[in-house]
Amino acid sequence: MLKMIFVLVLLGVGVLLIARRPRQWFLEEVKAVSDTLVVFFLRFCSQFGSELTEQGKAEQGMWREQRLRNLRGLALRSRQRWGEKTK
Repeated sequence: MLKMIFVLVLLGVGVLLIARRPRQWFLEEVKAVSDTLVVFFLRFCSQFGSELTEQGKAEQGMWREQRLRNLRGLALRSRQRWGEKTK
């Protein structure tokens, strides 16, 4: 039974890798999962933030929110510019 599941998984991956678009999608998903696992591992293993005071933690949270707002703004402006170019 385990061999059959393994063969089916290999067959599914093979089908995904045949065509270009599914291959790109699959590889992007693999990269996203691996990035998430690496970040989780680094956060789990490091003691980052354990030495921060409450004020320091609040400041780190503020900077994180600022970076996310900046990224969202960049994405919005990019979509707006791209929409203008296609018209």
